[in-house]
Amino acid sequence: MSMDLDELTSQNVTVTTAAKKEQPLNDVPAAIYVITNEQIRRSGVRSIAEALALAPGVQVTKLSEFNWQVSLRGLNETLFNKLLVMVDGRSVFSPLMSGTFWHTIDTILDDIDRIEILRGSAGTMWGGNATNGVINIITKNSNETLGQFFEIAHGQYNYKEADYRYGFQLNDFTTARLSVKGVQSDYYSFNDDEWNNYNIDLRTDYVEDNVFLTWQMGGYHTMSEHFNWYRYDILEQPRYPQYPMSSVIGYLTGLKDYSRGFYSNLHLGKTVNDIQYEALFWVDSNSRTEPTANGEYDTLNADVLSINQLNDQNELTFGAGIRYTKIKVPTREDDFYSNMAPYQRTSDQGTQREQIYNVFSQLETQLTDKLTSSIGVKVEHFTRNDTTELQPQLRLHYKVTDDHQLWTGIGRAVVTPSAVDSSTDLYMLSSFKTPILGCNNSDPKCIYPKLVLTSGNSDMDNESVVTWDAGYRGVLTEEFALDVTVFFSKYKKLRMLDNGQRLCHYGECIDGTTQPGQLTVDEYNLSDALDAQTYGAELALFWQPTENLNFNTSYSYIDTQAECRSEYFSCTTSDFGGYKGIYNYQPKHYASVQMLWTINPQWQIDWWLKHKGSITSNLEGRKYLPLNSVDFKAPAITTMDLRVAWQQKHSWPLVELVVDGLGSSTYEDMPNKAPLEETVFMRLSWTTL
Repeated sequence: MSMDLDELTSQNVTVTTAAKKEQPLNDVPAAIYVITNEQIRRSGVRSIAEALALAPGVQVTKLSEFNWQVSLRGLNETLFNKLLVMVDGRSVFSPLMSGTFWHTIDTILDDIDRIEILRGSAGTMWGGNATNGVINIITKNSNETLGQFFEIAHGQYNYKEADYRYGFQLNDFTTARLSVKGVQSDYYSFNDDEWNNYNIDLRTDYVEDNVFLTWQMGGYHTMSEHFNWYRYDILEQPRYPQYPMSSVIGYLTGLKDYSRGFYSNLHLGKTVNDIQYEALFWVDSNSRTEPTANGEYDTLNADVLSINQLNDQNELTFGAGIRYTKIKVPTREDDFYSNMAPYQRTSDQGTQREQIYNVFSQLETQLTDKLTSSIGVKVEHFTRNDTTELQPQLRLHYKVTDDHQLWTGIGRAVVTPSAVDSSTDLYMLSSFKTPILGCNNSDPKCIYPKLVLTSGNSDMDNESVVTWDAGYRGVLTEEFALDVTVFFSKYKKLRMLDNGQRLCHYGECIDGTTQPGQLTVDEYNLSDALDAQTYGAELALFWQPTENLNFNTSYSYIDTQAECRSEYFSCTTSDFGGYKGIYNYQPKHYASVQMLWTINPQWQIDWWLKHKGSITSNLEGRKYLPLNSVDFKAPAITTMDLRVAWQQKHSWPLVELVVDGLGSSTYEDMPNKAPLEETVFMRLSWTTL
């Protein structure tokens, strides 16, 4: 149950994310970090998103007990559109909302072999959205999961989990497994809003000589129920005759948010005359009912790849792909103003179709015994806005010795244009107090309805980034290993909101129409008037002072400076907050220390210390941009998780006690988000062969 330094530092691990081929991690000329299955298990986490905080450069914000915000190298947002997330090479990035819904990625943690995190621009190999990096969650081959696996967990806030896996042999070359997972809990620690999540996955692997084939299929169903949810009515007739101008009412109700999805993917490969051929085909279908992200999308994807060893010095990789996506977003009905949710996303285009075509090539050359170069480019065409983008990269790797490597590289990547930016609108319904003389704030006749509209913009250019980074990776002594990276990124055409305009005032609109209930409508349009640059450093330190004690430490420093290319109130060149403030005023320091202590063959004690730096500013975000209500002040947050595990012998169950946020008083992982508290749960798992 112990780990040696080679395993902890991934010295003997091969990775596939950097160049779409198996290669030793030490040969990769890029910033890459591998979270092993052992690190995940001994961290005590209950989700994939939480485990990502082990890696340098990754910012994980816990929004509730089962909702997370994950970003990489700054520019932190709720739905981060600059990080490509995959499971076994299949993208789980939402083409509708331009981000990742982490609660939908919830496989059995024991099924995960490793998580590869590639930091920096990766557009040449992976295309759109791999602007700040790639997270590839790689599950185990089914031949590694034969037999049965049971796991149950129970803890505070009505947390219950039950997992089951059955792996079996079909013939000498084929194995398979079926995995089922179910989670129930309170969505928040401070109330009993219900959370349910169910997953099922089937994987089959065929391996014979120089041929492999992997087929996977599965799905998820998630339901969260929120009881304190306001709905609104805008009335044509006043509700109270004595107050003829009162025409908006709000009332408490319940909201049930359903997320559902299905996927199937086929990955096959064969080597012929030293040329490796691979193909990946996948299809998925997803839907969600939550008002700000309501909609459906179906995706069909095909990629082909060849890797040809031209001679002793040169290897050529060539690939091409196509992706077809159909998106459905609710259109605005005639009774839109009746029984409205406080937020709602709609579109004039009920059904939208788009395609992405790409072709790429990369040449890897052994320049000398110690120096290797990689140069490549991807050409990608997006039919949504009829644009074609070049995403090149150049990388160098210098092997000082077997234990010490240097690397550097520069690359460009773009963000895939999405429906959330270009063809959907978000409505926020509220009320405001009229400045009529003699009005009292508590008097209903002073209350008027107001609708805030955020409109998409199909004329924006694609967001892009050029990143330069360099690093050192090496084993310093028998006890120490170090991985250091420095980076600088330059962003163009980032999304922001303009200063807006009033379309309707007390029901009278500038186009001559009249809105019901004397409704006031303010519109904000998305634009691409924001540029930014980020720079920083990332460090991973591995220390094994004794055979049974390991420390896994990471630290990140990330600084962002955003500027507008023209004058907008919501993002001025001064320090008046807005989107510029959201990017500029974020924590700069992130640290993580994981201790793994194997006391004896039966007992383990592990703890995980996490730190997020403070945010200091004299700005008040609510004053300047109510649509993106944020505070530009936040205290530093330091938490510790504890895990104690016991297993008498391998054939016995493994019993774990986990405390998340040991000794923590109530805190928020991000300003104005749900309060978090110490959480205790127990977990029991058992493997039979």
